[in-house]
Amino acid sequence: MALTLVFLLLGILVGAVVNQLGSDLPARRAPTRPHCAYCGRERPWWQWLGLSAHLARRTGCPSCGGPLGVRRPLIEIGLGVCYGYLWLTLGPSVRLIAYLLYSAIFALILITDVERRLILNVVTYPAMVVGFAASFLVPGITWQSALVGGLVGLVFFFVVAAVGNHVYGSGAMGGGDVKLAGFVGLITGFPSVIVAIVLTLLIGGLVSLALVVLRVRRLDDYVPYGPFLVAGGMITLLWGPRIVAWLLL
Repeated sequence: MALTLVFLLLGILVGAVVNQLGSDLPARRAPTRPHCAYCGRERPWWQWLGLSAHLARRTGCPSCGGPLGVRRPLIEIGLGVCYGYLWLTLGPSVRLIAYLLYSAIFALILITDVERRLILNVVTYPAMVVGFAASFLVPGITWQSALVGGLVGLVFFFVVAAVGNHVYGSGAMGGGDVKLAGFVGLITGFPSVIVAIVLTLLIGGLVSLALVVLRVRRLDDYVPYGPFLVAGGMITLLWGPRIVAWLLL
C-alpha cells in the first residue's frame, strides 16, 4: 500500500512536469518554471502543482489574478492514478519502467493535441526511438515485432490520412497522428498493433458519433484524433495479449 502511494505521488509530480512541457514545447521555448499564461509572471511555488493549488483554492495569479486552468490538476490526477495502477499490476519490472514512460509521453501528446491541434515532432521522434529501444528489454515483445508493428501503424494511418484529406480537405488528419500511430505500433508490436488500430477506430467512431448526436460537434468539425490513438495504445498495452488470445479462440 505504501509503495502504491509512492507511485501515485510520483505520477502527480511527473504530471506537473508534463503540464509545463505541454505549455513550453508548443511555444518552442526551453522548459521553464510554471508561469501565468496571462501576464507571463512566474507563479509562486505553491501553484507549481495544479492539484495542491486547486485544493487550497489559491489558483489566481498573485500579479494579475489570472486563473490556473483545470488541465493541470486533471493531468496530475490522471497520471497519479495511472502510475499507481501500473505498479499494482506490473510490480517491479522493466515493463513497469517502460509503461510509466509511455504514459507520460501519451499525457504530453494529449495536452498538445487537444489544446493546440499539434502532435510535436520533438515528442514523437524521441518517443519512437525509446519505443524501439525498449523492445530489446521489455519481455513479450521483440525488436522484429516492434518494427513490424511500427510499420503497420505508420502505413495504415498514412493511408487513412491521405484518404481523409482527399475526401474532407487538408487537415482532416495530420502527420503527427501518423507518427503517433507509428509509436503505438512500436510499443505494442505485431500482431497487437492490429488490436490497437481496431480499438482506435472504434473509440474514435463512437466518440465522434456521440459528439454529433449531442450537437457538441458538427460532421465537418475538427476532432483531434490523438486521444483515440492514445486510448487504443494504452488499452492494448495493458490488455492486448488477452484480447488477441480471445480473438484467436
